[in-house]
Amino acid sequence: MRISIVSGSSREGRRSHRVALGLGNQIEAVDHKAVIIDLMQLELPPFVERFGNVDDPNGKLARISEIMKVSDGLIFLTPEYNGAMSSGLKNFIDVFAKASFDGKPIGVATASAGPLGGIRAAYQLQQTILCILAYPMPQMLTVGNVTDVLDEDGTVIDDEFRGKIEQYTDTYLGFVRKFKV
Repeated sequence: MRISIVSGSSREGRRSHRVALGLGNQIEAVDHKAVIIDLMQLELPPFVERFGNVDDPNGKLARISEIMKVSDGLIFLTPEYNGAMSSGLKNFIDVFAKASFDGKPIGVATASAGPLGGIRAAYQLQQTILCILAYPMPQMLTVGNVTDVLDEDGTVIDDEFRGKIEQYTDTYLGFVRKFKV
């Protein structure tokens, strides 16, 4: 299967991107394809209109839309900012909604430097996924104290967390399989 992971932080010094890399590593370790859509590299303009209704002179938006279209599922990853998902991820969802997500199984992952792991952002994101006509997986990956469990290249450095990310990935891939007919 092909899974796209949307890394929802574009902030310098971000820590949540470690989770995107860790999920990508884990998906690849079980013989599936992971593609990371990195909002820091994408540099989306602020939302003014949905993709398809705006100019896309360099084809950047069309390429991202195609990546999502051929993906069997998506994982949205966000840090928690002020109790909510990142504005960059919300902008991404607004730009590409709804056609790019319609009917897709979407996993939720969040990260924080503190112990709660971004749980408030995770709940908000699950509600948003329903509004874009997609299917949120009920289980979420919330990663607290992210720098203690993953290094900068996404390698797991905590044995307890290793079990957590493996279980989440297995559950997510099983969820996506249910949508493949």
